[in-house]
Amino acid sequence: MKKYIISGVVIVLLIVATTIQLIGNKRTLDEAKVPVDRTKIPVAVNVAAVEKSTLSMTVTYPAIVQPIEDARVFTQASGMVEHLYIDLGSRVTKDQIIGQLDADVLKINLKDSQLAFGKSLDDYNRVKDLYEHNAASKVDMLNAKYNHDKIENQIRLLEKQIQNASIKAPISGVVHAKMVKEGEFVNPGTPIALISNVFTLKATVFVDQELVYQLKEDDQAIVSSPVFPEKVFRGKITFISPVADAHHNYQVDLLLETNDDQRLRGGSDVQVTFQTYSTDEVLQIPKSALVTDAEQPYVFLVQEERVLMRTVETGLVKGDQVEIMKGLSEDDLIVTTGQINLREGSIVNIID
Repeated sequence: MKKYIISGVVIVLLIVATTIQLIGNKRTLDEAKVPVDRTKIPVAVNVAAVEKSTLSMTVTYPAIVQPIEDARVFTQASGMVEHLYIDLGSRVTKDQIIGQLDADVLKINLKDSQLAFGKSLDDYNRVKDLYEHNAASKVDMLNAKYNHDKIENQIRLLEKQIQNASIKAPISGVVHAKMVKEGEFVNPGTPIALISNVFTLKATVFVDQELVYQLKEDDQAIVSSPVFPEKVFRGKITFISPVADAHHNYQVDLLLETNDDQRLRGGSDVQVTFQTYSTDEVLQIPKSALVTDAEQPYVFLVQEERVLMRTVETGLVKGDQVEIMKGLSEDDLIVTTGQINLREGSIVNIID
């Protein structure tokens, strides 16, 4: 009998111990399910102030620069090239004499005509005086005048021919080709040399329909070259084609600033940057501050070491900057990194 009583007590004790253990395990599990309050744990973040600054949008197109003008040098008379005063690379100015045809025969004929001019003038004056005193006929006076005028015209013709024997530069620029040499015979229209005005260059670019309606003559643009990455050239629009080409692009010509040092050469590839939009003093924030995983973008606004979720209305985006239309004010402090760990009201620790 005593044996059965002891066995019953043991069983009861085991049941009580098991129950206590189960209750303890349940309490542990329940405690594990209780969320940890992290609202009092500061979250390390980087911040930036909302700033006002100019916002501009640009678009860049490839282009080719060319001299503002090119010209062939021609002769206006026939003759042997007696002198050429130019070489490849020579700088010349407009109307500068760069060559001379042999004009010796013309000069001799001019001297003869000048001598004959003096005699014809004396003859005309003598016959005119006789005519006025009825000692010569009107026909004699008119013949004397005709001879005098004819010699005068001959002198003018010879002077013009001698003048045409001088070869002049039609534009200012640099000689980059010579077609004849001294001693060669040339006729009117024979090309002598090629001159390009490389001191003033133009850039020609072809833009699409969307851009062409935003441009107008006298607009400024930035011209850059990979050959001179440290140098920025400025250009002014001088021509916008009223008609598109076969590819629906429009030709736009820009006059570049002076190129006296000839840093750019004709035919060089450049990049032309047009400003398509610009506005002064708009609110901007770093793109990294914007959270876009909701229906409406928002930022975390820092106030007294805590953050508030503030929805914003955005505008233009340029690079890593975003225009803010509504929702923030200048100098507001916003979080730029660490947003993944933030909630409304989270405490933050601002780090440098």
